[in-house]
Amino acid sequence: MKLGFIGTGAISDAVIRGLASSDYPVSEFIVSRRSDAVSRKLAADFENVRICDDNQAIIDQSDMIFLAVLPQIARDVLEPLDVPDDKKLVSLIATIPIAELKSWLGTNAQCDRAIPLPSVEHHACVTAIYPGSDDVMALFDKLGGAVAAKTIDAFDGYAAGSALMATYFTVLESAADWMVKQGSDAADARRYLAALFSGLAQNTAKSPDKSFAQLVDGHSTPGGLNEQVAKTFVRENGASALHTALDDVFARIKAASGPTDQN
Repeated sequence: MKLGFIGTGAISDAVIRGLASSDYPVSEFIVSRRSDAVSRKLAADFENVRICDDNQAIIDQSDMIFLAVLPQIARDVLEPLDVPDDKKLVSLIATIPIAELKSWLGTNAQCDRAIPLPSVEHHACVTAIYPGSDDVMALFDKLGGAVAAKTIDAFDGYAAGSALMATYFTVLESAADWMVKQGSDAADARRYLAALFSGLAQNTAKSPDKSFAQLVDGHSTPGGLNEQVAKTFVRENGASALHTALDDVFARIKAASGPTDQN
């Protein structure tokens, strides 16, 4: 399998590095020069990474092509290209519908959209795919797992959910600041909270049959400290604020996407 990458930024870098350290059968990664620093580092680190300055040549020589350019330049980059119908496309471009991509590329090739996060490099990320072609699901299974969105709204919901990363670190920063005010050393507070939340993530991964509500019960004692903080979070409209933020992000994604996506 030859994989081509049009656009070689941080996410392409993570996908390539993750696949290179997996047992997924890739004979060659063909990457565009942009970004030059990323592509040159990949070529230096892996013998089967080749830099190609011609995007059409990347398409012609690859079995599956990853589209990973910025949304604002996507049309200018993609419209001059020609994609035969027997190729397979994976778009990592936010907000651009599949129908629009196919129109620009003049193709009826298989096309999926995906939202890999940087942790795919370490096989530690479940990637949302739409519509979820078997071969694309199999590839991302090697990078930590994949979920197929049944509708474009579900896919955009995953995209909104991925916007929680900064909020996660904001919660940790806020908690660390509070602990410092109580006399903790800042580095120790960071270390403590990082280990605490890492352990919770591991417990969650090891309990795939339990809902988050069940995990709440399993980590709370009636009348205890964890229950108290959780109830305060709800009482102070923390859950409502979270839903409002996700609603706003979802609306922004929908507005940027334009017409409903379809194959």
